[in-house]
Amino acid sequence: MDRGPTQDMFERTCHANRDGPVGERAAVVIGVAIAGAPPGHGVGMRFDAAPGTMARATAGIEAVEVKQTVAAHAHARALAVLQLRPQEALWRRLFFYDTPGLDLHRCGVVLRARATVGEPDDSTVKIRPVDPSRVERWRGVPGFKLEADIVGTTVIRSASFTVRQGRDEIDAVARGERAVAKLFSQAQEAFLRALAPEPIELSELLSLGPVHARRWQVRHPGLPHRVCAEAWRMPDGGSLLELSIKADPAAAASASAGFSGFLAELGIAVSETPEPKTRTALSSLVAESLR
Repeated sequence: MDRGPTQDMFERTCHANRDGPVGERAAVVIGVAIAGAPPGHGVGMRFDAAPGTMARATAGIEAVEVKQTVAAHAHARALAVLQLRPQEALWRRLFFYDTPGLDLHRCGVVLRARATVGEPDDSTVKIRPVDPSRVERWRGVPGFKLEADIVGTTVIRSASFTVRQGRDEIDAVARGERAVAKLFSQAQEAFLRALAPEPIELSELLSLGPVHARRWQVRHPGLPHRVCAEAWRMPDGGSLLELSIKADPAAAASASAGFSGFLAELGIAVSETPEPKTRTALSSLVAESLR
């Protein structure tokens, strides 16, 4: 596959980020706030002023995902430029479980289930932010992941635990025929008890959803990483398009800067105030449930 000018641009950006003098790096280095970091450890810091900030933020992390929310007016362009066709997407319905006041989300807990066309359904418990030292006992357990998301200029460390669900089990909960607690295994509940900041009573949670989602994974000659695209359609008709790449923690800073440059080169505008898609979805779902 041809390298193309965008590939060259990506490599120049990464090279400047890694090796260039401070004056050159200023144009491409991102600032970073570490969610959950101790005071003075990276909130609003730029790498120029604080070497090693990204290394501290991703210490102990298995993978880093760099995320960009596409500006609403640029959705059509992103779909066209990246050749994201509906018939080639993985289709999912997403359900979330929380209180009417989103108390779980406010304290960093996400409970989610995914019904996927052509693939097994699953449920996930996610905690964020998380201290990697608190989850050592789960490393190596099937379904466990320890990752960091870079959203805008913020690094968010999270731990998640996913298990498969049988067909129609998620829909049975949505119809009120099955308890929310039935979606989560004993191991997931133990994970939740150990890491949630306060006890959670699953029987008191609402089933929120679905959000209809399409997911693609594509290659582009201008980028050395596979691009994951997710388009979410909310019950109120709103939509969200997120593009992301996965990178080795050691290369997270340069990958983030390069990805931003890649999207700019393609003319794909991104949100200046990115909002995590789960937060956007939950706000929409609760509003819909109260109508």
